Amino acid sequence: PFRVFYYGSYLPLQGVQYIVEAAKLLKDEPDIEFHIIGEGITYSSVRKSAASMGVDRLFFQAAVPYVELPAAIAQASVCLGGPFGATSKARRVIAGKTFQFLAMAKPTIVGDSPANREVFTHGEDVLMCRMADARALADAILTFKQDALLREHIAQRGYEHCQMQFSLDRQMQSLEHIVSRLL
Repeated sequence: PFRVFYYGSYLPLQGVQYIVEAAKLLKDEPDIEFHIIGEGITYSSVRKSAASMGVDRLFFQAAVPYVELPAAIAQASVCLGGPFGATSKARRVIAGKTFQFLAMAKPTIVGDSPANREVFTHGEDVLMCRMADARALADAILTFKQDALLREHIAQRGYEHCQMQFSLDRQMQSLEHIVSRLL
């Protein structure tokens, strides 16, 4: 199956309801399945919504210890970094999970926000989609599903970008530069 993976704590800014709606929009794609790990504030309403929509191939799993997440991420065909919600905070943050997905060389979809645009380039190291828009998210998932070369390119470029800009060595260099300027 083409596995779409997301994990989170169901904060409103994450927009998990848009992932569920995207799953419904892609219900006629028999090999796409969605795996969502986590629990939190909007969990029960999202589960009720998913049940009322009759979304098949949408699997929910309770939160798991962080040490188990790499195994779940490794099984993904595409990862959803987000945030996808409509809150003002969603436009100002970059999800930590995005860096985790990129560090594992996974093709990743993020919300098209000013924060994500500060760090990432659409079509190069991630795919971006309109936030709070299930159709845009579904279209991005289909784009990845239909184009294996694009998936590979973005996975590789995302990994390289993550290593060049956010590795521990790179962060140490940045910190050394800041400290030396202050001294």
